[in-house]
Amino acid sequence: MEIIKTQNGFLTILTGKTDMGKSTITVYECSEMLKRGEQVMFFSYEYCQSIIYNKMISHFGLKWQELFNLNIVDASGLSLGNIIEMIKLKGKHLDAVYVDYLDLLKIATYPETENTDMLEMERIQEIVRELAKLADELKIKIVLLSQTGSEKTIEETVEQLNKFAEKTNGNVVRMFIAKGNVIDTKISFDDISHIILVDGYDLKHFSTINFKEIYKD
Repeated sequence: MEIIKTQNGFLTILTGKTDMGKSTITVYECSEMLKRGEQVMFFSYEYCQSIIYNKMISHFGLKWQELFNLNIVDASGLSLGNIIEMIKLKGKHLDAVYVDYLDLLKIATYPETENTDMLEMERIQEIVRELAKLADELKIKIVLLSQTGSEKTIEETVEQLNKFAEKTNGNVVRMFIAKGNVIDTKISFDDISHIILVDGYDLKHFSTINFKEIYKD
C-alpha cells in the first residue's frame, strides 16, 4: 500500500502537526520497501534504533533477514553536510532515504540561537534544495518529515510547503497528514487519517490510512 507519494529523483516532504502519525507511517512504508528487497537508509533524530526495529518487526511483520537492507542512523547532532556525505557513500546501493525530521536537522545544521522568521525559512529552503538536488543526482527517493505549527490552518500549511520548495528545480512532492476532516487532534490507534497532496495551491486527497489496519498485532 503506497501512503507517501514517492518517485525516483524526487524529494517528498511530509508535514503535519505533532502526533498525527508521520513517523508511524514512515516506518510502515520503510518496512514495506524492505519486504520488497529494496535498500533503505533511515536517519532518525528522535527515536533510537531499537524502537524502530521493534516497530518494524512486532507491528509491521518485518522478518529479521529483511533488516539487512536497512541502515538506521542515529542522526542526533548530524548536520545537512554529514547526511549528504553519508548518503553519497551509499548512493549507488540505495533505493530510498528517510529523514525524521527536518526541524531537528535544521537545528543541527544551523545551531545559532538568534533567528528571524525570514532567516528560518531561508535555512529550510537551503536544506530542501540540497536534498532535492541529491535525490535528482542519485536518482533515489528521499522523504523528509516536518512538523507544522499547532495553530496553522490548512491554507497556512499549503503556503508553508510551497515556500519550502521555492528554490528547487521542481522535483519536490509536498504532502501533509491530517486526521478526519482535518481536525487538529492527536491520532489514536483506530483513527483514520488522510494524506493530502499539494499541487501548487490545489489540494488532492491522495490516500486514506486506518492505523489499525497497518498493524499486524
